[in-house]
Amino acid sequence: MERWKRGVGSQGVRQALAYAFQGSCDSHLRSSPAGIDALAGYADSGVRRFTVVDGAISWDVLCEDQLRRWVDGCDPATGERRGRDLTSPDADLILDGTINAPKSFSIAALLDSDLAAEFEALQDRLRDRIISTWQRELNGRRGAGGRTREALHQIEVVELPHRRSRALDPHIHRHLWLNVKVMGVDGKWSNVDSRVAMKLHTVINAEGDLAARTDPDWLAALARHGYTLDADGEIAELAYAVRPLSRRSNQIESNRAMLLAQWRSEHPGQEPSPDQLQQIDRLAWAKGRPNKPRDLDEGAWEQLVAEELAAIDPSIHREREPVDPRAGAVEALDFGLMAARAVVEADAPIRVQRGTV
Repeated sequence: MERWKRGVGSQGVRQALAYAFQGSCDSHLRSSPAGIDALAGYADSGVRRFTVVDGAISWDVLCEDQLRRWVDGCDPATGERRGRDLTSPDADLILDGTINAPKSFSIAALLDSDLAAEFEALQDRLRDRIISTWQRELNGRRGAGGRTREALHQIEVVELPHRRSRALDPHIHRHLWLNVKVMGVDGKWSNVDSRVAMKLHTVINAEGDLAARTDPDWLAALARHGYTLDADGEIAELAYAVRPLSRRSNQIESNRAMLLAQWRSEHPGQEPSPDQLQQIDRLAWAKGRPNKPRDLDEGAWEQLVAEELAAIDPSIHREREPVDPRAGAVEALDFGLMAARAVVEADAPIRVQRGTV
């Protein structure tokens, strides 16, 4: 989960608008004040806003001007300020959560229109689960130092669907922008407790991963087209195509190998610590990171990907015979083993941070 800040001169609002309508910047870019003038040609499409009130979900569409007011903490229709106006450059405007899925799902969606529709429906279900959890589990902060916690009556989330990565790899995903302005059960607006939201997102990511592996409608759709999931949650019959098609992953891996070799040459006989490895990983991710392209022709991009897939495997587009979805009895599960694995996986990041692995 990323945090969009107000920035100096409300630069964060401008960047959020440019990203929503153009995809030209993101929450990691703080230095370039993206202008609003370029948005005029994109405003007609609008963005979808989801409102969750006591578990009930509804949605509408915001145009450019309405989104600007919404991001700035105001009612998008009237412009009325919601709660206190926090003008600090470090004030949060939006918390950005992403619905990700294994990349083989995106490949399947490009190969078959039925699976594309089923994948969109899966993401719809994941979105509804996530935003309902946010409304139910998060809280607002009130008073001096945010000492008072208030349960939430209403939250609002803007959804931004994307079909590819910056490097033009197929990567269907959605950004969920949680507005920090939330309504408490007392009917008053305040800011969401962002620290709780950041911690909760670990649970939400785990739930999303579990749902992608177990959603019965999605698994049935895959089975109709002859696909199954492997132990890593990828589509077993398409997983081999993910790495050759992942320009960005290959770039990061190459960067990491180069930076690691450089570090070892500068520190003979030593191995980097967990903190140093984390720094190397961050540098590998940032090095050569491409900007999102503008004015991309969808048809030309789809044709390019189809040709790349055919080069990887000329038979990848073939129709497959349906398979029976694999299902197991709940009684056959070893809950003790599952609990032990969950504890080990949850403890792993802590042990890495402490340098005990």
